[in-house]
Amino acid sequence: MAAHPYRMAVEMHNAAYRQLGLDYTFVYFGIDNAENGIQAIRTLGIRGMNVSMPFKSAVIPFLDHLDPAAESIGAVNTINNEDGILTGYNTDFIGALRALREKTELTGKRVALLGAGGAARAVGYGLVTSGAEVSVFNRSVDNAKRLAEEFHLTLGGTLEQFSSEDGFDILVNCTSAGFRSPDQSPLLKEQLSKKLVVMDAVFLPVETKLLVDARNGGCSTISGVRMLLHQACGQVELYTGHEAPLEVMEEAIEREMSKLTL
Repeated sequence: MAAHPYRMAVEMHNAAYRQLGLDYTFVYFGIDNAENGIQAIRTLGIRGMNVSMPFKSAVIPFLDHLDPAAESIGAVNTINNEDGILTGYNTDFIGALRALREKTELTGKRVALLGAGGAARAVGYGLVTSGAEVSVFNRSVDNAKRLAEEFHLTLGGTLEQFSSEDGFDILVNCTSAGFRSPDQSPLLKEQLSKKLVVMDAVFLPVETKLLVDARNGGCSTISGVRMLLHQACGQVELYTGHEAPLEVMEEAIEREMSKLTL
């Protein structure tokens, strides 16, 4: 039986807590009402809560505090319960930055950001606050324009208008193109050049068509699994106050990825 994608979070977190010697257990469950979900945290005294779509924005009105980054992004993926005070954080952008910094510096680099949805908001915020020069490309130019204006990015245009010959150092895909679709990519392989560092936020499959095309063209590539891993590390650090055991969590996510099917 194929593993569910949410199992990756379960296995990563529990592997981390075992390694840290903490009596924590991570479980996942579904809710259909954001307010009731937050009340459950208070009633049951749950130490922390991961939040997935479609509740990343819906939970915000019911929290006590909001981290400035989460407020700017407009989305919460992590709720930290400290003595009954619930604070919302966003570690998606942290995961993206840590994954990118494993391959490259960000300050002063020119970055092409593909997409204008929730993932792009998180990554765009992280990049611009790290001193990168970011241009946003999207199927809908109007959506790209709104994101560019809000975060002071450059409007690049449509996906078809992207060209690596325009001096970009880094490309980050935050569209859904390629998710569970190994033959789909947001770009043509001719749009890539070997000087690029290419990261795909899509994590399933691990080797998306964009990454395969980029690697075949001589680019340095970063899988969405690295972003997923590092955002989970950020959550563990919030919940425990300890540095996340990266290698143990990496082994856990690799085991779960091997079970996933498209």
